[in-house]
Formats: sequence, structure tokens, C-alpha cells
Amino acid sequence: MSLGTKNRILCLVLTLSLLLTLIGCGRVDQLLSSTHKDALIINEVVTSNQLSLQDKVYGSPDWIELYNGSDQSISLNSYYITDNVEAPQKAFRLPKVDLAPGAFYLLFASKKGGPNNLGFSLKKGGETLTLLDAHMEEISSLIVPALIRDVSYARRPDGSYGYCDLPTPGAINSGTILDALPLTSQLVKEPEPEEVVEEPARSPDILITEVVSKNKASLSVDGCDGCTEWVELFNPNDMPVALTGFTLTDDMAEVDKHNFPEMELGPGQYLTVCCGRKACTVAAHVRIDIGLSAQGEELFLFDSNGNALDRVAFPALDTDVSWAKRSDGTWGYCTVPTPGFGARDQDILATLTNEAPQPMPMEDPFHTVYIHEVLYRNERSVLDEDGDRSDFVELFNGGAETVDLGGWYLSDNPEKLTKWALPNIQLAPGEYLLIFLSGKDRSRGELHASFSVHAGETLVLYNSINLRYDALVIPETEKNVSIGRDMAGTIVFHSHPTPGEENGNPLSTGK
Repeated sequence: MSLGTKNRILCLVLTLSLLLTLIGCGRVDQLLSSTHKDALIINEVVTSNQLSLQDKVYGSPDWIELYNGSDQSISLNSYYITDNVEAPQKAFRLPKVDLAPGAFYLLFASKKGGPNNLGFSLKKGGETLTLLDAHMEEISSLIVPALIRDVSYARRPDGSYGYCDLPTPGAINSGTILDALPLTSQLVKEPEPEEVVEEPARSPDILITEVVSKNKASLSVDGCDGCTEWVELFNPNDMPVALTGFTLTDDMAEVDKHNFPEMELGPGQYLTVCCGRKACTVAAHVRIDIGLSAQGEELFLFDSNGNALDRVAFPALDTDVSWAKRSDGTWGYCTVPTPGFGARDQDILATLTNEAPQPMPMEDPFHTVYIHEVLYRNERSVLDEDGDRSDFVELFNGGAETVDLGGWYLSDNPEKLTKWALPNIQLAPGEYLLIFLSGKDRSRGELHASFSVHAGETLVLYNSINLRYDALVIPETEKNVSIGRDMAGTIVFHSHPTPGEENGNPLSTGK
């Protein structure tokens, strides 16, 4: 080996050593991981398919083509794709397929059964598609412009995108990729006639007049005992208005949800809309499967043709206090809600001057969601997804009904009950929920609270909907000994923690 070659090798070794010193081995691993992570690519999209892809089962669905641009296989099941990052619960989890290096995989915009069917449609007028990792974190987004029939939005070798008038589903983008939208696809013999867009007919105004996001006694009639939130609508017109196919939603993108039944609202009449999943058998009410946030949010009302009729942004509300509209169109607080009748202007306040009700202990925590088991010195029990033996709390639904945990919180400070918000998920009767007390603060995928606990502290589970809480003072324990309670509320200790399972027999020695 020549002296010059030896010198070049020595320089390379020194450069790598300096790089590791400056950025750290962990940073290098992160960079390598990121490179592999970003190798899954949205390679080609058709939002108006007729001839570019024909399938024996699904016909002519619109489609998305994924491509593995790395030199390693990629497990697609670790990724999600969505057209609405604001609604992660609607993201489509990719199927259990190992995509080989340089291989393609097609997803169909079809609601028919099948592992590669997205469950949502693609908009011909353009939209944004986003790839998410297993933690629902964004990997990459692609803004797809408006497309015409059988023209794709395709990726060039340099990573840029353009229009392709000869799509190639499941294969390399071999056609010419243009910067401007062509007049027609090569697959179409005749140019498409210019589309005539007619304005959809608009229904007469229907107004949102009152909102209660935490109901206990403001709406309490036989057949509607389980309504935890409600909205009031009003018809100000001198004629009845058909509400069939109307949409009430907290997501502006859901203009076509059509969650109203076939019905009419008479002139000058009010309608009480019960929100949530519990049944309502009151003939004068309508039940809509939508939850209202206890922290406040925005509601939208659309007619059956997708026209916006009304919207309201309501704040966080106390139990049985409504956000009500005055006759001049302004809004305020009403401590005497009147579902189905409209609030009086003199009862609508600019601010709430009365003292807010104070949280109280749960009267019978073992018949609802409560703190079931806590391990704060985890030495041999469950590992989290990072490989750490984080401490944990296990919740259990001991009641007879499914509980929506939206509006529930965990805290290690009785003076700050809303320290960490639980995600808006359902916990069925007899079901457990494991939450790591790691301080990592994650509410998607594996749950991690924003704090940890120690002996002498109080762990609190708080339901802000009904202002009730369950609290457990953490006693001193040996390592890997978890804490629970018997049905009398007495503290018991377990030498074999059972996260996600029924607690075992307690230690007879106490700890």
C-alpha cells in the first residue's frame, strides 16, 4: 500500500472519529433511523380513475402507489396514511405486508372490505395525503393538486412531482412527467368535456342557539337519562325546514356526514339534539353520535348539500351551564338552560359570577373507572416501547357501561387535577388501561403521563365532566411491589404486578 493511500485512510478514520465526537453515537443512530424511516414514499396518486387501473374485485377505484426507496424491507403495518391529520383516529393503518427494497404497493380508495382499501375517498379537486409512523407522528406529506381523469400526480427520480398523462400503477414512473396539467390523459381518446358545476341548493337558515357540554340536570327527562351533552337548534323561518341529511359536527371537513334522520323542524320551533352514544327514546329529541369537548371547541351545521348554515365556538363550561345565543346574535353563559324552548336574554350572562362547584371524591369508585394498580418501583415488571422499566398505573372499568375517557385526567397534585389529559378513547366494562408514569408525555399509541410518582405523593384520577375524582396516597414499598385496594378501600400490596390483568393475591405481610 502506498504512503498516499495510507494517509487518505488515516484522514477518513480521523474524520469519522471527529464526527462521532461532535454529534454523538446516538445522533448517528437517529440519522440512520430517519433515513430508513423516510424511505417509504408516496410515489404516484390518481384521484379520478377510469382506465388507469382495472381490478376484478374493486372495479376502477382511485389509487395511491407506495414505494420502498431503501435497501431494506419495510413492514407496512408500522405506518398509517390519512387525508386528515386533525383526526388521527380516522387514519388507515397499512396492512401486514413486508415491502421489499424497490417494490411498489397499491392502496385503493374504496370502502369495500380488503386489507388495501383506505376506507376514505380521494378528492378530485385536490387534498393532502400524510404518512404517519407507529406513534402517529408525521413522516411526510404530499399536497395533491386537482387532477383530471386518468392523469396521475407522480414522483420524478429527483424527488419532485408533476403530472403524468400515462399512469403506471405498481411500476416505475416511466411516462413523461409534466409541470403543467395536460388537457387529457393518453388513455382517454376524447378530451373530457368541460365540467359544469352547479351551485347546490341551499336550505333556509337553521340556527344553533344553545350548547351544554357537561349535562347532569339541565336535560333530565324519562328516556334521556344518559345524555351528557346537548345542542339546541332553532328554525327562524315562517315555513318548515326539512333537516333530512343535515350534518352537525365538530370537524369542518365532515360536511357530508349526514347524521340527521328524516324529519322537519316547524317554523319558530326549537329542537334538542342529544350528543353522545347513549340511546335517547324521547320523540321530541334527535340523537347525534358526536361528543362535545369539556374544554370547549367549535361546532358546525351543514345542510344536506354541504352548505354551511351556522357555526359556534363555545368555551369550557361548568356542569349544567349553557353557552346561549341572545336575540341580537351575541352569546353568553346561561345558568338556567332551557332545552327546546330558547334561553331568555335576561338569563344570559357576560361572565359567570357564581363560585364554581368544587370537585368531590367518587361516591363508589369501584363501579366506574378507578385506579386499580400502581407500581412506582418497577424493577422486573413490564417494559415500555423504549425498553425502559417505567413505573405505571393501571385503570379498570368496574362499571356496567362503556366510559368515554375524554375529559378525564391524571395528576400527582391534588391542587392541579388537570395535569395530564387522558386521550378520547372508550373503556369497556371489565377492561383495563395501562398508563406509564414515566414523564414522557405521550397520548397516542402507548400512553405515558407527563409525570412520575413517589412514596408519599397522591395519585389522582379526575373526571371533569361530573367533577368527581379517585385518589390514592402512594405508600412506601419494596422494589417491584405494586399497590392496589380491596373493595373496602383498604390498601393491599402485590409482589407480582399484573399490568393489564386481574390483580393477584395480596401479600399477607402488608408490603
